Amino acid sequence: MKKFFLMVFALIFIATGCYIIDNTKVTENKSPKSGVEKIKIPFFVYTNESDNKYAARLCYWDLNNAKVNLTEETVYVSEDRIFLTPVFWDGDNRIVLRKTSYPTHEYKDKAEIVKSNDMNTVYGKDIIAKRNLDNNPEPIKKVKSYTLYLHNNSDVAENDVSFLYKTKDDKGNDITVGEYNYPCFIDYDRKTGDITFIFSYPFDTHTNIYIAKCNVDNINKISWEEVKLPEGGVVYTPSPYNTMLIGSKYYIQCFKTLCEVDLKGKNVTLLDNVVKECRSIVKEGNFNPDYSKDIKPVGKYKDVLILSLPISTDTNVDPLICALKNNKLLGAIHPKSNGMWDVIGPDKKVACSIDVKDKKLHKEFNADLMYFPNLETIE
Repeated sequence: MKKFFLMVFALIFIATGCYIIDNTKVTENKSPKSGVEKIKIPFFVYTNESDNKYAARLCYWDLNNAKVNLTEETVYVSEDRIFLTPVFWDGDNRIVLRKTSYPTHEYKDKAEIVKSNDMNTVYGKDIIAKRNLDNNPEPIKKVKSYTLYLHNNSDVAENDVSFLYKTKDDKGNDITVGEYNYPCFIDYDRKTGDITFIFSYPFDTHTNIYIAKCNVDNINKISWEEVKLPEGGVVYTPSPYNTMLIGSKYYIQCFKTLCEVDLKGKNVTLLDNVVKECRSIVKEGNFNPDYSKDIKPVGKYKDVLILSLPISTDTNVDPLICALKNNKLLGAIHPKSNGMWDVIGPDKKVACSIDVKDKKLHKEFNADLMYFPNLETIE
């Protein structure tokens, strides 16, 4: 009789398509195979706790099975509602937090705590770059060099490097790239020792990016490459907050589309087809916001790019989170304003829906706040 009831229960379980992951109820419609290597994208959501505190909860996005696991594991607790997200997180072992955040459990030994906030330091994967300013009495001081902190497993190497490039603007005037502006992206490959700094410079008619490369074995031998970005009404404002480097491909948020720069071949492509494909995942409503609905890089893990784009409903705007590899869609998450998340497979069909209404998730701009790895920060 006991076996009979177990069999009946199993049949009901399969028929309803519901299961529980860490106390999260999931309604499953289909679990398509994406045909990619087994990979789970880690990310954070934030829950509203007592005493005006916020807990960063670890989650996983299973791209192979189009599922999301909202765990109960708290990585850190923040007291600052404005600065909830980390300064930097690689999705694995390295996490950098502000002094208003407190790591929990095993993360106490892993976390780096930033004590000051002088807005002179860029945080990237395995690299920190602090700007050293001159003593010029001008209102805006010039950058004379960078102090690099290169993370090599258990040790950190410190080096001073001058990333300044003298060239001409589009009118023939002398300019120095990197003299005033921050790098748009920094990267350190600790396996090869290669260091990459990317700067942008806006001219009257177009925008250029400048790629500086060197190696730890000869760190002051810097090579520079100049790449002109496409014109035609496209507006570029590259920064650590809206660009991402995966291998040799550099992705830049720009007006209504996404730009890809191949740092090896110096080829530049506007990925209109990628944007069009992402926008076709969810049927949009009639609401028109008073801002451009640009697609934006918000993270990466391994070689998977994470993009976010606003999509209109009939009453407001929801975010749509897309995962791509080699510009091919692997899946998407649609956190809807009604407290349901749709997890979408590479076939653009909803594989499962998650009810998060009882999770006390913290919202930012009326959407559940989600944070993905490897987004760089100026602090």
